Amino acid sequence: LDAQELVLTDDAMETAAIEGEILRRSSVRASIRKRLGLPVEREDRDARADGLVSVLLDARLKKPSLTEERLFGWHAALFPGGYSGLHKIRVAKYRGQEEMQIVSGSIGRETVHYVAPPKAELDRGMTRFFDWLNTENEPEPLIKAGIAHLWFIMIHPFDDGNGRIGRAVTDHLLARSYPSLMELVSFSKYISLDRKGYYRVLEAAGKNGMNITPWLKWFLQTFEAALQESQWIVERVVTKARFWQKNKNVLFNARQQKVINQLLDSGDRFEGGMTTRKYVGMTKCSSVTASRDLADLVEKNILQKRPGGGRSTSYELRRIGANRELV
Repeated sequence: LDAQELVLTDDAMETAAIEGEILRRSSVRASIRKRLGLPVEREDRDARADGLVSVLLDARLKKPSLTEERLFGWHAALFPGGYSGLHKIRVAKYRGQEEMQIVSGSIGRETVHYVAPPKAELDRGMTRFFDWLNTENEPEPLIKAGIAHLWFIMIHPFDDGNGRIGRAVTDHLLARSYPSLMELVSFSKYISLDRKGYYRVLEAAGKNGMNITPWLKWFLQTFEAALQESQWIVERVVTKARFWQKNKNVLFNARQQKVINQLLDSGDRFEGGMTTRKYVGMTKCSSVTASRDLADLVEKNILQKRPGGGRSTSYELRRIGANRELV
């Protein structure tokens, strides 16, 4: 469950960030742990996080079909108060007669990427979308997921939340074909990392007579990157479990455990190694206590000094052997 929790947390944070919505990681994590039946250390409730997490988890359930009612349920979960920011929106119903533009950028500096079909075409377009979506004798699942994502975004059926729901539709299709795999893949994280590319290929697909080949190419490349990330996450979880099993008889204080877990979770992405200053920042202890804790971890052969430390001594988890395995 550690890997699934981490992936879902990243997915929720990033699918919200793509739309400019910043959620507290602690709130997202608490919501996920509660829904996965895991203990919650500290109650940090946020209605937005709760709603988004419920959508992401429901999308990954292996339900046979995606219906209008289910989609409306997702939309209601995203906007429990009926507002998007300061603006009242239609919740659990399709948008009205106003022109719907797909835009990115801050207020006053928006870039218009695409103008969605008018309201008169919306109901018929969504009926066709659901009929195609729930027909099984269609393209290979990855291709179908890519087409579905683009199709939904082009229709843009809601006043707000179309991006988040469109990515949930993608998750739903992939989970329907690859249920175990999708427990460990955050597609939204890699869309967020290439947000400009995401909007660029969406805009091109809408303007070039719906030539979707460039979009599908980008979609598949992004999904491949997400798969590689999931492998890295699994490796981190396995490494962490092995470390604590090997060192189950070593005594650590709570501060040391927190720092070791951070190093294990970050792996080779923890830049600059662990320093006294970073230790103080993470554990809120004094510099004297941090130095003593770090020296103790070195003495216990858990940490070692990093080479070429310069003016500030930094530490890393001790590794041994040709494969540089953790002690």
